[in-house]
Amino acid sequence: QSIALDLAPYHIRVNAVCPGNLLDSPLWVNSLYEQYARKWGISKGEVRRKYESGVPLGRGCQYEDVANVVVFLASDEASYMTGQAINVTGGEEMG
Repeated sequence: QSIALDLAPYHIRVNAVCPGNLLDSPLWVNSLYEQYARKWGISKGEVRRKYESGVPLGRGCQYEDVANVVVFLASDEASYMTGQAINVTGGEEMG
């Protein structure tokens, strides 16, 4: 927000996009599923279902979800938005 405040006089908008768990990302597929499965003594599929069950919209974040928000923020429709942190989490932070 301090950068957004500094740049506002120049009509430069600054926002942050805060994605939820990208459950199909290499981080999850190549590492985290296995780590959590071992830690909790459950299968990788159960790890995924556990995370999805904590999301009110019932699924993990997809790259397209994040891209859609970025496209919106770059558009004229978001011309009055600055200094915001936009959660793209399917409501996960509410639970």
